[in-house]
Amino acid sequence: MKTRDSFFDNAKFILIFLVVFGHIISPYRANDEWLVSIYHFIFIFHMPAFILLAGHFSTNFHKKGYYVKIITRLLVPYLILQTIYTLYYSRLYADSSMTLEYFTPRWAMWFLLSMIAWKLMLPMFGKLKARYSIPLAILLGVGIGFIEIPERFLSLDRTFYFFPFFLIGYYLTRTDLFERLKNGAYRVYATGFLVALFAGIYIWLGGIDGASILYGTYTFSSLTDMLIRLGIYAGSMLVTIAFFALVPKDKYIFTGIGRRSFYVYILHGFIIKWFFETSFGQAVNSPAGYMLLLLLSILVTVITGNKYVVKAIQTPFGYLKESLSLKNG
Repeated sequence: MKTRDSFFDNAKFILIFLVVFGHIISPYRANDEWLVSIYHFIFIFHMPAFILLAGHFSTNFHKKGYYVKIITRLLVPYLILQTIYTLYYSRLYADSSMTLEYFTPRWAMWFLLSMIAWKLMLPMFGKLKARYSIPLAILLGVGIGFIEIPERFLSLDRTFYFFPFFLIGYYLTRTDLFERLKNGAYRVYATGFLVALFAGIYIWLGGIDGASILYGTYTFSSLTDMLIRLGIYAGSMLVTIAFFALVPKDKYIFTGIGRRSFYVYILHGFIIKWFFETSFGQAVNSPAGYMLLLLLSILVTVITGNKYVVKAIQTPFGYLKESLSLKNG
């Protein structure tokens, strides 16, 4: 029996914490240049890295039952969670006009909808050699930028924008890249690169909010936008590799939370959306308040990734277990 690789669980813990932290600081990022710089730095790589891991562990598309699992482990959970989030939002915001819209994902639910599409696309692209399929995926990711997607329909913009990372992750199963990164030989270089990158973001982009560029949700207005997207692809991939070079390979107290990262993802929104509506959440506007946001992010990640909380979720919805198929052993 194979044992789980703690390296990948550690990576998923760090990434899911960054997802939570990025979402928590999002409403406040315009208030402070440091905060918006941190936000941009996180969004350069945290979703590309997460999606790359999803692709890395999606190698079983040739096996029997692959499409059935897409339905039971992704489509059904998406429909349930989309319904629950819609009902929750209608109550939280006292908005009775909020209707169920399954073709327009609520907030973070886009990831599940896009995951369905990536897994459906993988059998077609995965049969090609990487030198053909990856450029084709990038072409689609760039081409979608010329099309205005109404109301985030089916999350098509993000689906095609992030698909190259999913596909690259799949092809990395044929390389020893992760094994070379695990030995720690590149950590000094990776640290220097990331520190320099953050400094550059703060110095040159500290007062600019360009989040939609990193989301892949904006429509191009010129060829320059297309070139920027190609640059973002290259930059995100470099930062993603640097990130993995810093991930520890040993087992730690937080490693198990990485294994349960899916539950953090689906649960954290209920907490932080409520927090934003509290008087304290609406009054955050100081360095001390931002530090509390960091602590809150840690607390939410730990609570929603707790094994007892996860077990309580799994009991009525057993098919949610390992729903994102990010297993590594």
